[in-house]
Amino acid sequence: MRSEKEWLGRTARTSWNRLWRGMALSAVLAALLAGCSASNDPAASSSSAASGHNQAADAKASPGAVADSQANTAGRASEGQEAGGPAAETALAAEPFSRKIIYTANLVMQVENYEEAESRVQEAVKQSGAYILQFNENTSSSEKYGIFTIKVPANGFQSLLDLLEKINPSMQKNMQGQDVTEEYVDLTARLKAKQVMEGRLVAFMEKAEKTDELVAFSNELGKVQEEIERIQGRMRYLEQNVAYSTIELRITQKIGSAEAIKAQERGPLMERAAAALNGTATMLGFLFQWVIVIVAGALPVLLLLALAIVPVYLMRRRRKARLEEIRARLSEHNQLQEPKNE
Repeated sequence: MRSEKEWLGRTARTSWNRLWRGMALSAVLAALLAGCSASNDPAASSSSAASGHNQAADAKASPGAVADSQANTAGRASEGQEAGGPAAETALAAEPFSRKIIYTANLVMQVENYEEAESRVQEAVKQSGAYILQFNENTSSSEKYGIFTIKVPANGFQSLLDLLEKINPSMQKNMQGQDVTEEYVDLTARLKAKQVMEGRLVAFMEKAEKTDELVAFSNELGKVQEEIERIQGRMRYLEQNVAYSTIELRITQKIGSAEAIKAQERGPLMERAAAALNGTATMLGFLFQWVIVIVAGALPVLLLLALAIVPVYLMRRRRKARLEEIRARLSEHNQLQEPKNE
């Protein structure tokens, strides 16, 4: 009984020691974050200090709830930076301002000579320093067309449009621009805030002495780094689309019925007759092969049907023969009975 009481006493003392250590560590982290925020904004420092005091009070009121308080404190401190405070606005205002606009154009050319127009388009693309990202070509009974997807540097966008318009002045044009400046500025501010938070979490990890603290900081750091990579990927996507504009070009050439007939190659009469005979022979051979394949596939079924139908047919034939024989005998018997009756 005494050993049990001693064990309970040691357990209680250990729990209270852990509680006071967590409370002290939370207070130290709150003070550090408050000091870092105070260097940028006095209002932020006062709010961080207040949050530190509230956290300490909560720890006293609810013992055993100090597992991840360090990571949560760092996350709350970084929210002010991510929202974009006066320091971030000052830094962005100091940078040179430039609009970021993504230009796209959809063009349709109706030409008389498709090959010549295609050659001139490729030459215009080379002169503008652009490149063809994708190209599709097709021919139907009524038209021949090709679709180009062209990527051109933003500073050569208008010059390439002018060159294409010289090829076909009556082409249809549809141009539009998407202003992504606001999104890019917002991503830049968020990236800076996340990088500041990443540096603080790394510093806290270097000072951490307990395993649970290290795990909490490591988990929070992984989330922050994943968000940084996502923001950087989106920024790279916007930069590439701003640097290179996109032009969708469709070239079409109408093909009339007379032109379609002329386009077909014609040979001498005997050659066309031989080609027709060869085609017919090929088709007959093809049909014969299919008949053989179908018969071979249906052969098992035909055998089963034969085994079921042939006995029935033979029985009906024998029965019919017997009936005819009986009728013949009856007829003979009747013929013999008639003279006797007379």
